[in-house]
This record gives sequence, C-alpha cells and structure tokens, in this order.
Amino acid sequence: MGLTVAAVAAANTAFAADKVQYGKPATWVLPPPAPTDGIAQIGAAARTIYSDTQTRIGDDGEDIYTAWRVRLLTADALPIGNIATSWNPASGSVTVHQLRIWRDGKPLDVLKKTRFAVVRQEVDLEASTLTGILTANLQTPGLQVGDELEFAATIHGRDPTLGDHHFGLSALPPQGNPGAYRMRLSWPAGQKLRWQGTPDMGELTPKAEYKYEAVDYMLRDPKAATPTDGAPARYNVRRLLEYSDFADWTDVSKRMWRLFDEASALKPGSQLRQEIAKIAAADENPAARAEAALALVQNHIRYVYVGLNGGNYRPATTDESWTRRFGDCKAKTALLLAILRELDVSAEAVLVQAAGGDGMDQRLPSPVLFDHVLVRATIGGKPYWLDGTRLGDQHLALIPPPPFRWVLPLRKEGGTLESVAPAVPKEPQLIGFEEVDMREGIAKPAKVTLRNILRGDGIYSMRTMLASLSPEETDRQLQSYWQQQADWVDADKVEWRYADDQAALILTLTGRGKLEWKGSDEDGWYSYMHGAGLYAPNKRKRPKEQDQSAPFAIEFPRFRCWATVLRLPKPNGSWHWNVAGKRMRRTLGGVAYWRGISINDNVVRSVQSTRSLTPEISAEDVRTANDLIPGFDNDMTRVEQDFALKADVGRSEPLLDKGDQIDWTAADTPCQGPGK
Repeated sequence: MGLTVAAVAAANTAFAADKVQYGKPATWVLPPPAPTDGIAQIGAAARTIYSDTQTRIGDDGEDIYTAWRVRLLTADALPIGNIATSWNPASGSVTVHQLRIWRDGKPLDVLKKTRFAVVRQEVDLEASTLTGILTANLQTPGLQVGDELEFAATIHGRDPTLGDHHFGLSALPPQGNPGAYRMRLSWPAGQKLRWQGTPDMGELTPKAEYKYEAVDYMLRDPKAATPTDGAPARYNVRRLLEYSDFADWTDVSKRMWRLFDEASALKPGSQLRQEIAKIAAADENPAARAEAALALVQNHIRYVYVGLNGGNYRPATTDESWTRRFGDCKAKTALLLAILRELDVSAEAVLVQAAGGDGMDQRLPSPVLFDHVLVRATIGGKPYWLDGTRLGDQHLALIPPPPFRWVLPLRKEGGTLESVAPAVPKEPQLIGFEEVDMREGIAKPAKVTLRNILRGDGIYSMRTMLASLSPEETDRQLQSYWQQQADWVDADKVEWRYADDQAALILTLTGRGKLEWKGSDEDGWYSYMHGAGLYAPNKRKRPKEQDQSAPFAIEFPRFRCWATVLRLPKPNGSWHWNVAGKRMRRTLGGVAYWRGISINDNVVRSVQSTRSLTPEISAEDVRTANDLIPGFDNDMTRVEQDFALKADVGRSEPLLDKGDQIDWTAADTPCQGPGK
C-alpha cells in the first residue's frame, strides 16, 4: 500500500533525468545469447529469439540492461511494436541503445527517424497513487508480420533513501517457450554482496571478470517450470535470482527504524498536540486511547501513496501529514506512532507483505520484499495490529486477525523476522439467516425473512458505498443483490444497516416465496431445507511428476455459517412433522464442519458452518482426508410429513434451545459449534 515492490530489481540512481537518452551499451554488457533451434507452437503469435537482463552493481548505483528480440508470426503480435519503458526521474535515468526491425535478414534502424515520447502521467492516479514515474513510449512504424523486432535499453538508478545499499530481484518466466533466456548479475570483487537462486536453478558458480564477479543463468528452449499444484506460495517460486548487501534482517530493521523514528518526531508547537491532549483527557484506558488514536489517523488522513522525491521508503513527517491531511501507509504509521508514544501506549512499526509473505524466511534480507507497514501496539500483554490505511476500526477487539505470515519489527537495536501464528477466525465472515413461515399452509406463498450478516475486509467500504446512494438507487442495488441470492422470493422490502459495535454489515429482505415440496396427500409431502446440507470437500491430488511431499494450502481464514428456521402448519392428526438429517461435528482436511438440527412445536431450526483451522495441511493429512471423504455425510436435511408417527416428534439441539432469542449478529452465536 505504501512500499512499492520492484518487480525486477531495486534500481538505484546517481543522477536524475526526465528525458530519454540514447547511446551505446556500456562495455560490461555481454552480446546477446545465440539463437536456438526451438520451433514455436502452431498458432503462436510470436517467437522469442532472445530475452536478456543484465544487472550491474556499482559505486554510484545499479544499472539494469534489458534486451530482447522477437519474431512476429501473426497479426496478434503486432502490438509488441508499442514499446514502453518507465523510470523515476528523481532517482534514475533511461538510455535506449537500439530499436531495430529485422526484415529479410537486414536491420532497419527505427531510431533514425523516430524517437520516444515521454508521458508525464500518473497511471494509478485513480488508485490514489503518486509515484513520479515517467513512461517513454514509441509506436514502431512500418512493423509487419514476419518481421523481427529488437530492443535494448539500460535503466540507471540510485534510491535517494537507501542508495547506500544494493538489493533486488531478477526472474525469468516460468512458461516453456522456444528461445534463449538469460539473467546476469555482476558486482565489484570483494564487495559483501549475498545472492542466491531458487533450488530449481541448480548450483550457480560465480566467475571472476577483471575487477568484478558475475553469475549467469541461461535457459535455451526451456520447458515450463514444474509447478506444485495446491501447495503454499513458497513452493512455487521458480527461476528467481535475488541479491542483497544487508547483513541480516536486523540490519534491515535498524536502517528502516531510523526513517520512522525521524518521521514520527513531533515539533514542540505541533498542531497535532492539541488532538493528542483531547484523547488523553477523554480516557485513561490504554485500549480506549489506542482506539481514539487509530480513528484519528483513519478518519482524518485520507490515503494517497506518495513515492515522489524518494518517498518510496521514506515516510512523510508527522506534522507534514497532519497539515496536508493525506498520506500513505508509511505516513499514517509514523503519525500513529507519534500519537501513541505521547499517550504512553507501547507500539512499534512492522513491515509486512500484504499477500501474506509465505516463505519470506527463505529469502535474503531485503526491503524490497515488503509492500506495507503498520503499527503493532501491545496493551495488557496482547498485540493489536493497527493499520492506518483501513477504515472503520472502532474497536480493537473487532480488528480482524492479520493475514500475513511474517513481520519485521523496526527497532533501534534491530528486530528479527518474526512468524505470525495463524489465528482461527472467531466470527463468521458470512452468516446467512433464513426464516420461512408456512403456518398458512405449504401450498401457499410463505412469509420469508432473509438476512446476510457480513464481516471482514471490504465490508466497511460496502457500507460507505450504500450510504452514498440515493434511497431509490440503494433499493435497486439491494433488490439486484437478493435476486442473485434468492430468486425464489418476491421481495416486499429490502434494507441495510451497519452495526458499529459488531463491525458488521446487515442486509435484510422480507417478502413471500414458495419452497419446493414433493410427494402427495396420500404418501406425505417433503422438502429439503435451505442451508442445511454440507458439501463434501474435493479430494486433493497433484500429478505424479510433482512434489508429492509438499503440503496443500487451504483457503484461510475462512468461516461461513447458515441458519434456517421453518415454521410449519399444525399436523392434521394422521401425520406429524419429522426431520431427516444428522448432527455433524467433525474436522476433515483442516476444516471444521458443524451442523445442528432441532424440531419442537412444529418449528424446525438448523445451523451449520465450515471454518478453516489452518493455512495448510501436510501431504500425509491430505491422504488421510481423501480416504475419509467417501464417508462424508453430504445429505440435505429433509422435512417430511410422517404417517408413522403417533405424536409430534421432539428433537433438541442445545445450541438452538434459545430459539427466537438467539442474536445472530452477536459475537457469540451457535455458528461456532459445541466447545466454540
């Protein structure tokens, strides 16, 4: 959200340039790889002749040389002629070396008559992102099917904030395509630079080249990298070369801590001190103070990513953010740290990867691996994850568990990479409640109430969207939503509300609808209950050529619950209502399954839920689960007229005994199952 990830390398620069430069490649650049004999697949749009990335580390920064040559086989490949290259003029420059069309074995120099045009445009402005990145573009004139297009350029850079360090990544595509593919890294001999390739690359041996050392990785007509289907992300990192001169994670932590310590310093006459004094005077409870501080940052500082003038890693100062009332995750974190420090609440900044960061402990220590920063506050010995870029976090207890697997705390003495234990969700992200009143008769349209209770990331933004609509548009949106959810109900009224004390969005429909009943008056009628049947999980398998020992990833965190109430007409004496459905409480393949059913006084109630308990399970546990899947009870619960019964059947489920007194919006519901 506020720390951008360099996809190829952390380009550092010694001087700025806002125009495309033209010239020959540096003397350290190797000639392109020799062509291969591989044949493109029938119908392929293009065929790569070579793709070459060479990274050179020097005293004044880093140079990334990129070159490629592609044969255009069909008209689908003609858009390749739209050449674009991007760089940040505050920290780098770009030099184009060549752009040539090869036709009938002869080169045509495109740059003799055509030059790149620089576009000064924030491509992600609609996403509140200010990077300062420039894009140079050229539409190759005269390009035809059958031509070969060849391009080469170097981006030179030195980051204004961390330019005294070298770190980055380089990767080759995992697909299998004909052609020659190379990535190369070179650095001054004797420089303390660590590097490593992923295991699939085999053993890489650096070689001496005058005053430099270099490591190369070449693929010629490669086959596709063999994936590991269903495995956690760390098992599917392929063809990746990384480098870093940071000694360890502690070194990264200390370096980044200084930036946030400086940015979070409050000036003596800061206007923010008045706001802090109000919070302090309102409550002495540390938790209440932390909630107020978080609300101040979330509600008064709008999110805008700022990467201008070296802002990729350096946060804006606290007073600057408060004055202009916008900032990115770095700025919001520095601001929150300053407020909490004045309120005597223990807190520290932590770097995270928003996607989770699975396998980060296997990577070299590098800031480029992180794309987000937030605050970890400790209150009463318990950690709370405070993210200033979120909205609507009014209660610490309702902040969702963190999705990331690893964090790097920023400390003066240096922090080490820490694993974050996965927290099983306590409350469902969805509770689907359905009440059907058929006391007027099963053949008549029943009174129906549907209620979806939603929690989790993204729900507050839905609330904001609904609140901004006109009443007529809100009604139309909700009608459309419920039509997709339950088209068997004709809506009389739709409404919504947001429960601040539960951080839950509640969508409700009331109307009439008919359930599907099967049978006859002679044999009895029956119907299957909605939301009262669990699907058996799919078997998890992977092809035999893949790693059979790797664990399987599970959708986590995930918690879904459904509750149903059927109010049935009174029996006529010759039959009575019965329910065919079993109670379930079991764990299979890392997922907890729970179902409870009751029937009393002609009212049937059911609750069922699925909840993932862990982000991944071992291959051995998967084999055990696969063997048990055939015995999984996936029968739908059935309500039926039973002529064999001589009296009303009574069936109790302790968690449903409170009946209509159950508050499905509460934090503690029957969804959690016995033992919670």
